[in-house]
Amino acid sequence: MRLLTLTLLVLGALILLILLLPATFLQATGSVLPDETRMTTGGLLAGVAQGTGRPATASEVYDYLIRIHPESSDLYRLKSEALREAGDTTGALKALDAALARDPDNVSLMEKKARLLIRTGKTPEAADVFATILSSPPTGPEDHLIIADVALEKNRYVEALDRYAAILEMQPDNGRVWEKHADVIFALLTIPTAGSGASEDLLSKDLYADGMAGYHRALTLSPDRRDTIQAKINRRSAEYVARSVQELEDRYSRYRYLKPGEEPFSS
Repeated sequence: MRLLTLTLLVLGALILLILLLPATFLQATGSVLPDETRMTTGGLLAGVAQGTGRPATASEVYDYLIRIHPESSDLYRLKSEALREAGDTTGALKALDAALARDPDNVSLMEKKARLLIRTGKTPEAADVFATILSSPPTGPEDHLIIADVALEKNRYVEALDRYAAILEMQPDNGRVWEKHADVIFALLTIPTAGSGASEDLLSKDLYADGMAGYHRALTLSPDRRDTIQAKINRRSAEYVARSVQELEDRYSRYRYLKPGEEPFSS
């Protein structure tokens, strides 16, 4: 009985030591564990460290794993996230740059860098990264979504509309994208300058119907967002919102010079 208790105490102490000093454990067992086992174990231990509020310890584990596979952009990305959680934004940016050096066309990494640059007050540098994102060719739905979100954030509404439409062709059951697609449509129908650069077909198209159909589609696919989407529908009254970009621009041209108190319609 005593032997069993002692054994359990030793095992418990060993496990605690491994969790507290995972990088040291990996270095000590590096010559014993196969490469794949080291990578898997290291990833698990780094995840435990971050999950228990020790991102700096997780970063040490990623440093160890990077020494094994210095070509891995994903390891540098994980290290960057750990350093960001630890409050080391300078180190996080360096890790992201290292990740991008190994995967320079990765739009997701670019977005992470731009957001981190903004967080550190480097807005002009972030703007350059966003510009690179917008000019990057997407390789799949995730890239399309990132680029579309950035286009919307930068008020490039026509481009965002095309991007979200492309995603819906690939993912017709994505309720969040249906909602965002409708959001862009109603930006085009309510912001007088949003349709700048729109084609003649887009200018004259009845976007109001498409936008409402998109919101109702999103209601079906995203029941967890029902209240938010329904509120958007309620605010987009057909009585006040233009049905096309051209109609909005015509309204703006006609009424923008009205004087205070002047009626918009003359008899």
